[in-house]
Amino acid sequence: MGIFVAIILFVLGAGLGSFACCQVWRIRKGDKSKWSHCMHCNYRLQWYDNAPIISWLALGGRCRKCRKKIGLAEILAEISMALVFVLSWMFWPEQEMVLSGGIPEIMRFVIFLLMLTCFCVCFIYDAKWQELPMVPVYISGALSILYLGTIWVPQLMTGMFELSELWSTLGGLLILPGFYFLMYKLSREKWVGGGDYILCIPIAIVLANFWLSLSTLFISNLIGCLIMLPVLYTRKNKDTKIALGPFLILGFLVVFFIKDFILEFVRI
Repeated sequence: MGIFVAIILFVLGAGLGSFACCQVWRIRKGDKSKWSHCMHCNYRLQWYDNAPIISWLALGGRCRKCRKKIGLAEILAEISMALVFVLSWMFWPEQEMVLSGGIPEIMRFVIFLLMLTCFCVCFIYDAKWQELPMVPVYISGALSILYLGTIWVPQLMTGMFELSELWSTLGGLLILPGFYFLMYKLSREKWVGGGDYILCIPIAIVLANFWLSLSTLFISNLIGCLIMLPVLYTRKNKDTKIALGPFLILGFLVVFFIKDFILEFVRI
């Protein structure tokens, strides 16, 4: 059953990766059209042009009509989201509860996947234009509250909620969004953009733990340094604007997948 779910999630992740990439261009262009179309010749894509991964490979990454390149972002988004969805299932702590039909657990997993889709839009958009689209950021914020609600509400109803969880969540909000908000204010948006600290809010809410938020802060900056320092060193223009959103999302995923190890480590 677990393998069957993983296969379904791979297909679903690829489809939502395609959807996320499409939304990136719609947001950028202000496109409110109903159907997907080629950005070059305006050819309306048919259903057989929209099969995730398969269509891109079959068409050689080009538009069926004008034959101009579609770009690598689409295929990379589809493959990446497919793999992230599968990894989310593999590392999901309540697999058995999801498979047995536990409503809060199923809701939490679905909400998490929807958040990942919003994060995918933010990742691609910020990587391309060093700017975060605020609509998916706000949606992810609303989803993060629902996510936490699927944990806290059952705990409150059964009397198992501990006040320490609230303080740890507030501590996470203080250390992660709080740090970037401070950098945003001190630098007057030169070091950190206004969207970055807002993106940190849903991340901190989902992690709901001070140590996990602190780990995300460390790992995100570590990934950013490892990737960007060599790039900046080889560029003549040292004032290149750095997109923090992708690194925050990568840091969040790493921490979420290894959170049990981190929490076990801090208890030592």
